[in-house]
Amino acid sequence: MGRIDRHQRALMGAVAFGVIVIACAAKAQEAGGVQDATPLQRIVAGTGADKVAIDTPQAVTVLDQEAINDQQPRTVGDLFAEIPGITTIGSNSVFGESINIRGIGEALSGDESRIIFQVDGVNKFYEQYRMGSFFSDPELYKQVEVLRGPASSTLYGAGAMGGVVLFETKDASDFLDPGDLFGGQLKTSWDSNGNGWLTSGIVAVRPVENFEVLGAFNYRQSQDLTDGHGNTIDDSDFSSMSGLAKARYTFGQNNDQSVFASYERWYSDEDNQKYDQIAWGADFGDVDRTVTDQTAVIGYENAFFGNDLLDVKVQASWSDTQVKQDNQDLVCFGPTTCIYPFGTRSEYSYKTWQSSVENTAFFKLSDTWDAYLTTGLDGQYQERRNARYYPEGVADGSGSHPEGDSTLVGGYAQAELIWNDRVTLIPGARLDYSSIHVGSVSVYDSRTGGFTTTDLNDTSTDLAFSPKIAALVKLSDWFGVFGSVARTERMPTLDELYNNYEVNDVDKEVSTNFEAGFTLSFQDVFRKGDAVQVKTTAFHNNLSNYYASYYNHTLGRVVTDVVPKARFQGLEVEAAYGSETWYAGLGGSVIRGDNLTNDIALNAVPADSVFVKLGYVYRPWNIDFGWKGDFVAAQERVGDNESKTSGYALHNLYASWKPEDGHFRNSELRFNIDNIFDKAYRNHLSDDEGAGRSFKLSFTQRF
Repeated sequence: MGRIDRHQRALMGAVAFGVIVIACAAKAQEAGGVQDATPLQRIVAGTGADKVAIDTPQAVTVLDQEAINDQQPRTVGDLFAEIPGITTIGSNSVFGESINIRGIGEALSGDESRIIFQVDGVNKFYEQYRMGSFFSDPELYKQVEVLRGPASSTLYGAGAMGGVVLFETKDASDFLDPGDLFGGQLKTSWDSNGNGWLTSGIVAVRPVENFEVLGAFNYRQSQDLTDGHGNTIDDSDFSSMSGLAKARYTFGQNNDQSVFASYERWYSDEDNQKYDQIAWGADFGDVDRTVTDQTAVIGYENAFFGNDLLDVKVQASWSDTQVKQDNQDLVCFGPTTCIYPFGTRSEYSYKTWQSSVENTAFFKLSDTWDAYLTTGLDGQYQERRNARYYPEGVADGSGSHPEGDSTLVGGYAQAELIWNDRVTLIPGARLDYSSIHVGSVSVYDSRTGGFTTTDLNDTSTDLAFSPKIAALVKLSDWFGVFGSVARTERMPTLDELYNNYEVNDVDKEVSTNFEAGFTLSFQDVFRKGDAVQVKTTAFHNNLSNYYASYYNHTLGRVVTDVVPKARFQGLEVEAAYGSETWYAGLGGSVIRGDNLTNDIALNAVPADSVFVKLGYVYRPWNIDFGWKGDFVAAQERVGDNESKTSGYALHNLYASWKPEDGHFRNSELRFNIDNIFDKAYRNHLSDDEGAGRSFKLSFTQRF
């Protein structure tokens, strides 16, 4: 039997072990008690009827505040450790993180609109050669929702072939009980690996009735991490400051209206960082790098009390992500050829203005049929700038990162038809219009020390259509089946249209995705109030004109291949047991990506993986403790110029204490040990080694 078969058997053994853990947790119960919600019972942020993850005909996972706190995340990428089908890629650097969903997402390519990030409804996107794509701090958020697959394109934008990640920031109401005028929390945490510290403070006030204000500040720092061999992981050190200000005023009949505003900022300034934050290559030298990310939102909501046909939300926003690089090295290729590849200093800027309006109407079709219809319009205008300063002058962008302006306007409609809470049908469609403009391009010639100006002066327009239909049928109180068919088109990006200082003829990528699965939900299985829930999803995603980028070791540079026919397919499993005392969880994914044109494997397909979790809550003292194991198979199905990786298993312990009375009432103490055996390993989609053993401690005091 081959190595792949052995690894697959080991992974299936981990799945079986997880099922046994869930069963043992269930059988370990004592009589009496009330069950806590399992992860599959968390409410999904969306339109139409309120629903939980297990009752959604799409693969979706929600992390609430408790789940975020459990992980004691160091970076945003740490949040996704317990979500099947999503993998953090790039590096351990806070500047080098991106994500991969179901095999889509490459650290060395532009994945604009293949995976959509939103913060409080605002699209966030950043693309720079050998850098990450999203900069923020996990302490800002109270909920993260991951929708996997292109069906999410209907509401969030054409081309979301991998899926959508929604971040929701904290609100003042999270820290204010009815009647409170003042509240908040103080938090500090420590991480032994890298001697990392977090200091966080939140103040929430309600100065007058129906008016709430929140202010939050976070400072986080870490030295370089070490791996399981005790070696330093280069450039994993950082310090960052982040803050959040939010206000909401509620008014009208039955408080059905509100106006709101928010401002979020993340900032980090690091010296002597490698230009390459993905593979740590020395070819491009070092830089001093400052990263600033800002998001501002204003909006209005009106539920129109007594009118089922109107429930309106209007929002306008501004987003700005900037990276400034100073003291860039002179890089030499041989004894006589020395150049500044990106100038002595450079500035990357993505400024985006967005607006949206959405309405959800409710129709009572009959005693057994309810219907919701969500319609909306959204638009954005983005300016992308990249000034590069040389001793002889200033260049505008480069062949791999041209400057330009883009406009995107979309309209959508999605219906939700519900029969007797047994059958849910969700048809929907979206139409998007894109216009991308590039003007003159100033190019620096390192051989002559001069500049050449090319006047491209081109505007490219395109349309994308994204239809879908999804259905969930509860055949009984404990068994349901669901499925969906979704199609989306990804319009060419600025980089693809104007690469190498010329106008390129680029076709749209097209994704046609099929999903099917089943759900199991049992209540009062071994004791009153407990629950066992399972959700499985199989997907088959066919793509045409797929743009696959990777580092070609022979050529010594990143290349992009257009794959006429590609396919991603796989299986995702989520299972959970919950009761008043014992709980358990399991999540896993198996993903395959194939270049059907050349009959070879695609790059950037994650290894098969499973996590298993078992925990216990000692109610008299409100102490929660448990174990989590991460089991990752070897990845030997690799594409061209991609290295194979070995399988590994990581074991983690955690505990928390939340006293309900006494001097420490409203406080929370958490203690985690990650990678307790100091295992040396490498995530297949990362170019550096994984972090070794770490002791994590945090203390939070609410007031």
